[in-house]
Amino acid sequence: MRIIPIMDRVESKIVFTFRESLEGGYEAQAIGHSIFTQAATMEELEANVKHAVACHFAEIELVPEIHLIKAAPPTRVFGSAKGEFAVPDDFNDPDPEIEDMFYNSRLFPE
Repeated sequence: MRIIPIMDRVESKIVFTFRESLEGGYEAQAIGHSIFTQAATMEELEANVKHAVACHFAEIELVPEIHLIKAAPPTRVFGSAKGEFAVPDDFNDPDPEIEDMFYNSRLFPE
């Protein structure tokens, strides 16, 4: 059995996706590693990401280069006769103006 040194298993860079948290602030997660962190501001998030990477790769001297990429909002893609279109995840959130037009119509009187 061949033993692979730690440096052969560590990439030269690590990519994090970040987004605004539902509770406020920001959260970031590494792609391909189980590293997750959060913070109130972007400056704090960058510092927390560096700290989390340093902790995760504590046994090596040279930590990977860090890249933060903003995650795209989750959407669903549907096909139709006229091509594809994307629907955001908050599509089903109620819109009072549209609900009034629908529910206060001849089909659904008050």
